[in-house]
Amino acid sequence: MTGKHTTPLLAVGALFLLWGVVGLFDMGNIPYSGYLTGPDNTVIEVDEGSPADAAGLRVGDRVTSINGVSVEDTPALNRMPRAQIGETRTLVVEEAAETTLAAGEEGPATREVGITFAAQPGKYVALTWAGFIIGLCFLGFGLLAYVKAPSRSALLLAITGLCLGGAFLGGPYIASYALRTIIGTFFLMLVLLGFATLLHCLMEFPMAKAMLGKAHITKVLYAPAVLMALFFLWLIIFEPRGTSTLNSVATVLVGIFIVGYFGLALVALIHSFVKATPDERSKYGLNLMLAGVLIGLLPVTISALVTTFAPSVILPGSDFFFLTMVLIPITMALAVMRAGAAPAAEPVPVM
Repeated sequence: MTGKHTTPLLAVGALFLLWGVVGLFDMGNIPYSGYLTGPDNTVIEVDEGSPADAAGLRVGDRVTSINGVSVEDTPALNRMPRAQIGETRTLVVEEAAETTLAAGEEGPATREVGITFAAQPGKYVALTWAGFIIGLCFLGFGLLAYVKAPSRSALLLAITGLCLGGAFLGGPYIASYALRTIIGTFFLMLVLLGFATLLHCLMEFPMAKAMLGKAHITKVLYAPAVLMALFFLWLIIFEPRGTSTLNSVATVLVGIFIVGYFGLALVALIHSFVKATPDERSKYGLNLMLAGVLIGLLPVTISALVTTFAPSVILPGSDFFFLTMVLIPITMALAVMRAGAAPAAEPVPVM
């Protein structure tokens, strides 16, 4: 049996894959500076031996401008082209409190830091390739499940795979600000949808939960994603000044969004597992699926939780946490296919 959505899903998947492959050819042009800032533009991490480290940037410094552009000037920063490898950009930073003058005197001392961008070190090249492979798994296994065993759950998994897989696959840098913004917004909206469809899928599989029969419950499932989409569209269209307060609010909202959807997805799956009999767990592949989704989501969820409430804290190995997500599409697809013959999928209500 072939699902009626197979052709459009495969076509979209092929386009996302092509876009991701083109992005791989641009990987050698991605600049590396080696520092990370928090919502208030304070440096929270500097990689040892990185261009930022060589330039003297320190944890606790607060970046106030880049190449003469205030870090709060959102329109100007958005239109600033990507740095070229070998290019030097000047940061003006306020020094950490312990290095400034005694309290009661002048404000924080400032200094200029010239960072010369380098090519990505091996670690980040490897992580880029890993992200691409994870994207392939989301894309491929989601589509495979729908092609092999078309059902409502399989359709939701395929849509989730397209949405999240497209984000992991990435794409090339676009020099045009307008085109870059349009494409970036498109993929951002897909990611938000992917979070919602993942939860929806886990509420449908292996058997639809009773609450899905209640009026408007589907709208409730997708409402947070719609609200986040509206929030991001407001940021993109109106480009409000990037104050520490706004950045902090955005960080908290994104964190709550991630923790909320992933947390509820885990609850939905655990509920299905607990309610199922041993025979049903084997029949629907719930044992493997539970292990894969737990391992896949927990590290990212914990990281999002820490980032939300303690943005200056860097968890050891956090750069690698996303790697476990590769288990999600694999184990979910195997479970959906194991569920066997199911009715042909119907259109998914998303509103």
